[in-house]
Amino acid sequence: MASIRNDQQDLGDVRSELCARIDQLDRDFRMLSLGELGRRADSIRQLAYSNGLAPVGGLAAGLGEALARGGRGAMIRPYIDGMRDAVRCDRQDDASANSYLAAVGVRFAG
Repeated sequence: MASIRNDQQDLGDVRSELCARIDQLDRDFRMLSLGELGRRADSIRQLAYSNGLAPVGGLAAGLGEALARGGRGAMIRPYIDGMRDAVRCDRQDDASANSYLAAVGVRFAG
């Protein structure tokens, strides 16, 4: 029982760290260089994937790819909003990751 509690607490700590990084990215993205934006998105991606949080990792990877393709013209806010939602999601599988990426696509089209 203690192992389950520790695993849940560890995941809670990871989610808190991800939320802090996402909030900081939201506050700072207008002032950051493209390289720094990419590095921060990649650090979120790495932390998320290494802890089984596929939706957050997929969105962070998508943000990194959008930055690489579109530079400053990339629409950053939908990715940030999506990552915030994905951190709180109970389902952390590939299907959920695809759903969050699709939701970001709808925000672009909408």
